[in-house]
This record gives sequence, structure tokens and C-alpha cells, in this order.
Amino acid sequence: MSESSGSDRWEFEEPRFDGSRFGNPASFTDWTGVPGPIALFKWKFVEKDDSKLPSDEVLDETLPVQRPDFNRKQSSKLALTWLGHATVLVQMGAINFITDPVWSPRASPIQVAFGPRRYRPPPIELEQLPELDFGVISHNHYDHLDAKSVRRLSELFPRMLWFVPLGVKLWMMNNGIPAANVHEMNWGDHQKFDFNGTQAEIWCIPAQHWSQRGILDRFKTLWSGWAVVGEERKFYFAGDTGYCEREFDVLGKKLGPFDLAAIPIGCYAPRWFMKPQHINVTEAVKIHQKICAKKSIAIHWGTYEMGSNEAYLEPPRLLKEEVQRAGLKAADFTSLSHGETWREGEETSSDSSQPESSSRSEN
Repeated sequence: MSESSGSDRWEFEEPRFDGSRFGNPASFTDWTGVPGPIALFKWKFVEKDDSKLPSDEVLDETLPVQRPDFNRKQSSKLALTWLGHATVLVQMGAINFITDPVWSPRASPIQVAFGPRRYRPPPIELEQLPELDFGVISHNHYDHLDAKSVRRLSELFPRMLWFVPLGVKLWMMNNGIPAANVHEMNWGDHQKFDFNGTQAEIWCIPAQHWSQRGILDRFKTLWSGWAVVGEERKFYFAGDTGYCEREFDVLGKKLGPFDLAAIPIGCYAPRWFMKPQHINVTEAVKIHQKICAKKSIAIHWGTYEMGSNEAYLEPPRLLKEEVQRAGLKAADFTSLSHGETWREGEETSSDSSQPESSSRSEN
């Protein structure tokens, strides 16, 4: 496995850094900071909350979990399987990679009765995944960086590489990942690798978000999205982000058009609280357009009880409406069932079969 690297940031913005902590740049005009305790109180005790979940029996009908078939011969040059929340497995020709792998029952340092609960199970066990060449991590929040999952994947695939934002490499090493397998990058950095005869260039992409894993480490590590530029196909993973419009314009001009993108659509309500850190469905569709994506898959919804106030089926319903409102084809930006695989050249049925929610939050 060979590599070449560069830091041609072109016109991408750089994060703030004071020598100790990172920050979003002033050009991210939607960034107003992490909400404080008064805002948190208002969110939890004043705002209308439509997020109550139904019984497991109803969830089995409305959010079915499929078992992916990774033994099927891969005939298309690009495929994506949604494994829940922000975790997708992408098969780009001969290369397999995963985003933000999280298998734990709670997005929390404590797995018993604390932190966001997973209400849709993983479609497959880690041990049943196909051989992975690398993984990308967007940031260190527990719903995106899971120690147990990362450690197990490293055991299963010892040669697997990891691409992480600045500051996260130390965490990876402390969790047993060999330093040589971890590549830490700043916004705009890119590295080209040869994976068993197939080349791919990994780009670290700006995102409007924040980081925190403990009580005193807020902003100590960077956050990002990722782009994978293969020999014939291009993929973009947005991670967690607010709507930093200029960066998406730059991304589309610099690396677009993208053959496939994974863009979050959930955890957006109420807007006054979530807007700095999470896009809503309207903004997700705008990102799809700005990066010139041929196909986008919805992520970051329908898996964990993240605390946001929208109804659990509202994001995919609003996505359908927004795609139509934007004048796009229905198949251009869709949701998948848990465990479902989208393959280039084959359309899925999950988008048209998603049930509608009866309530609507501010979007």
C-alpha cells in the first residue's frame, strides 16, 4: 500500500486554532456557538416535542431492518449500504470503506441507562462485514466515534487505515490503533493511496460543528467531512455539519461533480437550537445541489434517540417534499431502510415506501 500526500487547500477555509482549541471560522455565519444551559433548559422543557417513539412492533413496520448481502457479487462500480445513523459502507470498485462506525446500544461512555439509546439495531454484526480498506471519522461525539466498534474493526482488519481530523489520532492510539494506521488531517489536506492496485485520494473537508467527549475537552479536536476521489467515482460524506454555504460551493467547484454523497437529514428541531450544528432537510438538498451530486443518500436519522424534537419519520417525509420542490428527480436524493444497499444503476424502493409522519416540526 503506497501513499502520497498534499496540503493544497485551494479555497477551503481553515479552522480557527488558538494553540489549544479549534473553532469555526468567522465566515461560517450560521455558527453562533454551542447553546448554553438556558437554551438547553428552554429546548428540553418549553419547546414542543414530537419525538416520542412508538412500540417496537410499530418500529419493525415503519423502520424495518434488512440484512445486507455482502456475499453478492459486486457488478456495479459504486454501492452504499446504510448501517444506521451516520454509518455507511461504501464499495467503490475494489475498495471497501466505512464512515463513523457505531454499533453500541447507546451513544455514550456509559452503556447502561445513560445517553442516546439506539432504537433500531445494527443490520449486521461487525464480524460479518466484508474486508475493509479504511474508515473515516468525522468528529469525536459519541454517536460518531465509538471505542468498542473502532477497536473491534482494528482487530478484524489489522491493515485497515483510519482517516481522522486533527487531534483525534491520539485517541485512536490510546484505543490500541497502531499509529502507522492513522492519518490525521486538517481541512483541505488530501492523501492518495494505492489499495491493492486501485488508487483513491482522501480529502478532509470543512464542516460547521464542534467536538467534545469529556467535561473539559470541548473544541480540543477538529471536526470534518470527507471526500473520496477514486479512479472512476467520487464520494462525499458530510458527517455532522451546519450550513456553511461557501464551503459547499468550493467543494462542488473543486472536487465535484460527485457520483454519490451521504448527507444528514435528522436532528434539526428546534431550528433556533440546532441550526448552528445540524442542517435541516432544506439545507441538505441545497448541499446536494451545490456539490453537484448525481445521487445522495440520507443519513443521521432514524437510529438513536438524539433528543431533537422532530417526529422520527419526519426527515424522510420532508426529504421527498423538498426534492420535489427543488425540481429534482425523486431518485436523486433518497433515504434507505436500515441495511439496505443502493447500487449504481439499480434504483431502490425504500424511498417510495417510507410511511408518512402525522406531525411536523419547524424545518
